[in-house]
Amino acid sequence: MTEIRLSADLSVDAIEYASRANAILGIRDSGKTYTGTLIAEQLFVAGIPFFAFDPIGRWRFLRLPSKDGGPKARGFPVVVAGGSAPDLPLTPDDAPKLIRAAMASGVSVVIDLYSVKLSKADWRKIVKGCFEVILYENEGHGLRHVFLEEAGEFIPQKVFDTATYAAVEKTTRMGGNVGVGVTLINPRAEGVNKEVLELCENLLLHRQTGKNSLTSLEKWLKIANVKPPKEITDSLADLPTGKCWAWFKEIGKPKLITIARKQSFDANRRDMAKIKGTGTSAGRVDVSEFVARMKTALAGKPVRPLTEGFVVKGGRNQGPSQIKERPAPPVSMIKKQEAQVDEKEARALRAENEELKRKVARLEGKQSRDQPAAHVPMSANGEPLDMDTIYAEVKRRAAADPGILRLLTEKPEIEMTVERKSIQVDGSSLKGRIAKLITVGFFDEGKTQSGTRSELKRTGSDVNQGNLWKTLAALVADGFLTLESGKEYRVVEDMKINVVEK
Repeated sequence: MTEIRLSADLSVDAIEYASRANAILGIRDSGKTYTGTLIAEQLFVAGIPFFAFDPIGRWRFLRLPSKDGGPKARGFPVVVAGGSAPDLPLTPDDAPKLIRAAMASGVSVVIDLYSVKLSKADWRKIVKGCFEVILYENEGHGLRHVFLEEAGEFIPQKVFDTATYAAVEKTTRMGGNVGVGVTLINPRAEGVNKEVLELCENLLLHRQTGKNSLTSLEKWLKIANVKPPKEITDSLADLPTGKCWAWFKEIGKPKLITIARKQSFDANRRDMAKIKGTGTSAGRVDVSEFVARMKTALAGKPVRPLTEGFVVKGGRNQGPSQIKERPAPPVSMIKKQEAQVDEKEARALRAENEELKRKVARLEGKQSRDQPAAHVPMSANGEPLDMDTIYAEVKRRAAADPGILRLLTEKPEIEMTVERKSIQVDGSSLKGRIAKLITVGFFDEGKTQSGTRSELKRTGSDVNQGNLWKTLAALVADGFLTLESGKEYRVVEDMKINVVEK
């Protein structure tokens, strides 16, 4: 069993940890990121690749060996996308492609979000897109773990970006079904959505201060049935850097531990001041071969995952050059190993192998039968047609004959027959008098009912107000006039009135 050694007196199974939801909480300088990168180192050694989403720009220092220079000091060959010293560029649109390439090639990647070119909206877009790819596409690529620094930026207590929240929440809740575990890292418990935090099976709790934080944690510990919560919360404010309460499923009750020493560089504020440049100092692990593998995967070409058929040899500052493909064992060794296998088990394995071969053969045959043949146009006498020649001839004829051009550019149209309404009126009637006003342009500009009555009175006799309203309404209904804004009558354009003199 491969284990993660968290302290001198606490180790947990690497596969169990990698497949679960976990949380690391602690204020600044309490050691939470140190703990997260320690776990990442040991997952790498166990052959479990990881992704780390890092808004603080510290995870890239996994590439450097510890400053103490001890025999176990080493850097780790992780590819860094984005940040101040990237191996690969990072944009919100391309981030999911990098994740796919990393999954295909078995490479561990730090998504470094610490860049003036990336807004917090860009952070959320990257995390949303990447988490969706990890959740829905990792199955078949093997076990992988995801670290999310500053988790409260993406799953805050008060959710405002529901799409990003949903991507992280679903991955935390359902990732184990597809070989994905998650570690949420945040300064304070109340900064992370409690619904997601309660999904975490394991908790590493570093120093916490502030009445609100401690009260919130005590409530959360009670809900999670952690006993005794008061003893834990009373000690949190005074915990020294590197100490934390560890609550793991395997050990039952919380345990106060001192985090083990890392092999890679501790990117704390004090030691960071001693590093020149952006992390390009001597001892940094070369990852050019890993980057090349990812670029191959990005190009859509097949790559063999590093976690399959490769052995990681120990040693300081291990890089790709120290990762060697296993040589094929000699035939004599194979025969010796076969002789040591129980004969019944060997027969079962050989039978299973033969069955797998038969299934592969059937699948390959089915694929060959199901593959449609390329369509080749044939002439009436069975000769294959030269489509380039046909196209050139059609083009020549189209240019020579406008009729063909019209045929090629013809578009569907809707034809509508408009039947004009025709009415006959007596010129002396009220409707006839109004029709005469239409012919002389009286209604070209909007006219009110009172204005129309005044004009009728001026050109003849006065009319009843009620009869005038009814007549104007009839002319609107017949399509001769329109009523604008509920008070003005205007002639309909292209409306015709023929006046017959008798």
